[in-house]
Amino acid sequence: MRVLVTGNEAADLPRHLVGPAAWGPEEARRLAALVRDCAASGVARRVLLLRLSDLPEGRSRPHHLKLARDALMPLTGAARAQLFQLPNHDLVVVWRGEAPALRASLDALALLFADDPAFGPEPLGLATTLALPDDTELVLRVVAESLTGRAAEAPLRGPALPLDPPTLARLERAIAQADMSRFARRAPVCRPGAEGFRLAWERRFLSDAELFETMLPDRAPRADPWLFRRLTRMMDRRMLALLSVAEELRGVAPFSLDLNVASLTGPEFLRFDANLPGGLRGQVVINLRPEDVVGDLLGFCFARDFVRLRGYRLLLDMDAAQLAALPPERLGLDFVQLRFTAALAGTTLPETLDTAGIVLGQANSAAAIAWGRAQSIALFQGKVAMPAARR
Repeated sequence: MRVLVTGNEAADLPRHLVGPAAWGPEEARRLAALVRDCAASGVARRVLLLRLSDLPEGRSRPHHLKLARDALMPLTGAARAQLFQLPNHDLVVVWRGEAPALRASLDALALLFADDPAFGPEPLGLATTLALPDDTELVLRVVAESLTGRAAEAPLRGPALPLDPPTLARLERAIAQADMSRFARRAPVCRPGAEGFRLAWERRFLSDAELFETMLPDRAPRADPWLFRRLTRMMDRRMLALLSVAEELRGVAPFSLDLNVASLTGPEFLRFDANLPGGLRGQVVINLRPEDVVGDLLGFCFARDFVRLRGYRLLLDMDAAQLAALPPERLGLDFVQLRFTAALAGTTLPETLDTAGIVLGQANSAAAIAWGRAQSIALFQGKVAMPAARR
């Protein structure tokens, strides 16, 4: 059963067991929010899109729609699977990792439509498998098309309700009690070499996109930046608590942590620091966000000096436009992470920039790697920049 911060008991049920009121525009908004979170976090998911809106009129009756949903039921048992029905009756299943039941669902759909001459030899032309975040724009376009003429006033920016203080308090209590290890993720940061990529360190973080999807599906946590920052501080405390267990750090490779500036001088960080094995001292990178640094520059300077004295290195995750406003050398940073985009691909980094300290994030294509190598960038993070053993 999902953990939800809500007073609606029906929300605790799997989506395919909730009544018809749960379907339609609200499902479209939830799907759009999930897709955008995947794009923002880089968390990979697979998608099965069933275009029931393309069915002939005689095949689009409620009975046939139910049969189609039933055919997808085995797939909803996959990791983190969710089933969405859009306003035009299209069905979308989103899940993580492999799904052994995918073949069974596709076979069931083929049998369902095989006797209809309208589909010719390809009865599965209605079904398309996609991948997130690569196909983000396509899935969002499908969502927008489903709302055309049906709920044009419905926003596609995700759940309409922003986070408020009472909901934040309930969510903080839920996070404090929940098992955070199920949201803990790792992503390698690699150096290119003659024999392929080799691991420089692992980014270790809590997937806020998955946590919000599980605990807060009807809210927009990022809508209020101040409440969202407080929420991330709670997540920092839970992540540091996970890593403060001696067994968790024994024999691990160098790693990085996403933390707020305020968390670097808190008791949870001090406990984590006290339990850090000597072999990792000097090999842990702290990932910071520009808005957190700018929001409290004096606090950042104090925290920076404190953690650097203890051997930690600092990374600031930013975009190319922020480089001029936040010069890494003046801030005392060890690394800067730039997210690769199509706009970035058409630029050249300043010659004064020390590219040995640049991490190219979202390196999900050969074009990203080629651009980064041409700029003499030394570190990469993304689906293409993986150690050979993990491909």
